[in-house]
Amino acid sequence: MGKRYDAQEVIERIAAMSSAFAAQAGVGAMETAGSIVGYLAENPRDLEPLMNGGIFELPADWFQRHSLTWHDSKGIVRHPADVRRARQVRDLLKGGAA
Repeated sequence: MGKRYDAQEVIERIAAMSSAFAAQAGVGAMETAGSIVGYLAENPRDLEPLMNGGIFELPADWFQRHSLTWHDSKGIVRHPADVRRARQVRDLLKGGAA
């Protein structure tokens, strides 16, 4: 079993990582923090690698594997599972057309 982390420590670390990552990526820190929390809700075993090594210890597609909804550019509330499913269908259709 991994180390137990204090909630304050986790929140502060996620906020700091989110701010740094968002500044480099040109995206919002609040959205980044939400994505990290949503990802960890689905993958709690990745908390320890995140706390020890930072955001780059997560899988490359962590930001697509979270559980929280968001507003897209058209103002529609999207759920990540729906977006992943739509992408899979699109990819299957592209594969069938080739």
